[in-house]
Amino acid sequence: MWAVQYHRCGGPEVLRVEDVPAPRLREGQVLVRTLASAVSRIDVMYRRGRLPHGLFPKQTGFDAVGQVVDSRTEAIVPGTWVAVVLGLEPLRSRGTTVELLAVEPSRCGLFPHGYTPRVEDCALVLGGLTALRALRDGVRIRPGERMLVVGAGGPVGLAAIQMARACGAGVDAVAGRAALHSCLTLGAAEAWDHRGTEMSELRASQRYDALVVAAGKPSEWLPAVRRGGRAAITDGGAWPGSIPTALRTGVRSVPVAAGHGSEELTWLARRIARGDLVPVVGRRYGPDGVARAHAELGAGGTCGARIIDHRQTRIL
Repeated sequence: MWAVQYHRCGGPEVLRVEDVPAPRLREGQVLVRTLASAVSRIDVMYRRGRLPHGLFPKQTGFDAVGQVVDSRTEAIVPGTWVAVVLGLEPLRSRGTTVELLAVEPSRCGLFPHGYTPRVEDCALVLGGLTALRALRDGVRIRPGERMLVVGAGGPVGLAAIQMARACGAGVDAVAGRAALHSCLTLGAAEAWDHRGTEMSELRASQRYDALVVAAGKPSEWLPAVRRGGRAAITDGGAWPGSIPTALRTGVRSVPVAAGHGSEELTWLARRIARGDLVPVVGRRYGPDGVARAHAELGAGGTCGARIIDHRQTRIL
């Protein structure tokens, strides 16, 4: 089978599509033939060596959409379409940008029977799970509240806008210029360019009950929240530096991460199938374009997810 992997930490050039043995299915696992995966900030951190590695070669990718083709558990039968999110696994080499993935049911969400996922649905898997945790566990958004999403042009931010609106909250967005139209289309009442002249006033406004920071410097945005409000920060590494500002402004600030959980992933899969959540894809690549996707991530102009379409793989 094919897999995108790397044999040392470094720049995007270390990523290669290689021919590797198919995984051996263990008791309690399912074998998924993947349809698509996405490129995220956590992929880049692993590849750069900013998170610990125990084994090389290391495969890349943390999320995927695919179909179960074999099973060693009664929990999921072959033919089921699933959304998959892996956890941090420094002592394992597996990733999701592969042809076949052996994975535990606890990391799989089930799409409804009769629904065949699209490649673009993968835009809502890891980003959607992070947004769900940010709104449910981080800011605990309630109907009628007003929330600001910073970094709203990426997969987490765009999912957070939709989920907040579904909860009955009002939501505003700060994003790059390329994403402003999508933010408004998906439910933001107002959307501002993060380079705009009004940013200093917005940052000090204290007009919001809740804040989700999906990109940017959290400490700059906490004063936009009223005293006693809540903030969720999706970059755990940026959270400690925001603590002094959180204490000064009286905002409860917490870091959030996607983690993985079958119940939450199934919740997402059902809403994707119903059309309640709309995926936004910024750019598609084939597996041989993963290095380019890594290089372009964070380079500006973000609107939606960078998706790896596994159907574009050339036979090795």
